[in-house]
Parts: sequence; structure tokens; C-alpha cells
Amino acid sequence: MALFTDGSISTLDQLAEQDSAVLDVASTEGIDAAAKLILAQEELSVELMSAFSRCSPSRTVASLWWPGMGSTFQGVLQLSNTAITPPLRLWHTFRTLAMIYREAYSNQLNDRYLGKWNAYKDLAKWATGMLFQIGIGVVTSPLAAAQGPNINVLSGNQPAATYYVQATWLNATLEEGMPGAIISVNATDQNTIQATPKSPPVNATNWNVYAGTSIDSITRQNAIPIALDGSWIMPSTGLVSGPAPGTGQEPNYYYELPRYLQRG
Repeated sequence: MALFTDGSISTLDQLAEQDSAVLDVASTEGIDAAAKLILAQEELSVELMSAFSRCSPSRTVASLWWPGMGSTFQGVLQLSNTAITPPLRLWHTFRTLAMIYREAYSNQLNDRYLGKWNAYKDLAKWATGMLFQIGIGVVTSPLAAAQGPNINVLSGNQPAATYYVQATWLNATLEEGMPGAIISVNATDQNTIQATPKSPPVNATNWNVYAGTSIDSITRQNAIPIALDGSWIMPSTGLVSGPAPGTGQEPNYYYELPRYLQRG
């Protein structure tokens, strides 16, 4: 799962999955749906940080979902170690939809828009309730999404191609963070490529490289984790078909928050 701080929680496509008309409505009414995604996430961040500030920093929380792990989480909750669980994503999606239809209603005073505004406000409150019932997904050693790696085209034996490359960070327990930005490079005939990671976080211990000749064919290229100061060079046999990029770290724990959030 991505972390709250990795980027937008929901996407325009996910808004459309919930409401097939919303992007057309936004276009017709001159509403910037992408900006509403950002504003909704800013609102969620303020409300979550307010709730986090009321939690005891010394509270010990044992795992509810993986009993017997033999470890607990102690510390102050932060957005940077908050995983994007399904209830949190739904809260963001419904909050954004409510914001769009609120503005559409303000523009037109159309009862259909008013009905959708109220419906998505209620759904946002429902998602908030589910989030509190399940708990905040906590990642104890969070890894931010990696930046796109540095790519060098070197002399080799591969035919001309366009390569797409991205990286991920690993921590001491080999949890893998979100894949970073995809970097593309055009290489002429008789080439190979070299990838080097950028700016590892303090808790990163290794990294993985993913590459393909199309975005849909990107797979992991290293059999074992690469050292932080190490680079990857495509072998003379070319790219391999390894595992596809993952979706980030799973929560280590679910932390129950006091029910302070009131808005939808």
C-alpha cells in the first residue's frame, strides 16, 4: 500500500469509478477535479493530524491482524507512516466527490447536484466510521516512494530500444516501498543501460530496479536486493521477466483512533 505522503490518495479514474458522470459535470461546470483531489487530501491531513495529536505517544499497540509477531508500535503517529487502506481511500474519494458536487450546486442551484453532494457527504462519513472501526494502518519503518533512478546508456550488444525504468527502496526487514517515477530513455543500436538510485531515505538498506521496453512490461531485474551504493547494469542477455512492481508496504498494525473527526 502507498503511504499518505506518497502522492494523491485517489485518482480521477477512481472518482469516475464511483460516479461515471463526475468528470463530465466538472468539465461542464468549470471545476478542476484534479485540484479538488489535492484540496480534499489537505483537509484529510489536517483532520488526521488533529486526531493523531490526541493520541498518547507512549501507547503500545499490539498487532490485531498478525498476532504473535512479538513486537509492538510505540510512538507518535504521523502521516508519513500512515498506509492508504481501503477505508482511507474511500474517505478521500467521497470527500472529493462531495466537494465537486458542492461547487456544482453552488454554480447552478441544481437539485440533482444537491442530492449528490449530500449523498457523498454521507458516504464520506460512513468511510470515516469504517476507518475508525478498523483503525489507521501503521507502517513502523515507512519507505517513501523512490525517485526515478539515474539512467546512463552505455555501449553494449542490445538493439535500439526505449527502456522504462523505476526503483523501489527496501528496509532492514526487506519491506518494499512504493515504486517510484518511471524514467524512460531512448538507446540506439548496440547498447546497454545502467541505473543508479537517488537520495535513499535514512532507513533504506537496499533497492530494487524494475525495467521493461514498455510501461506494461516493467518487471524486477535484480535477483537479490542491490546495495544502496550499487548500480544495476543490464546484462548481455538483456532484460529478464521478473515480478511486477508491488504497491508498497502493508500496515504492520492497525491503530484505533478516538472518534474526533466530525466532518464528512
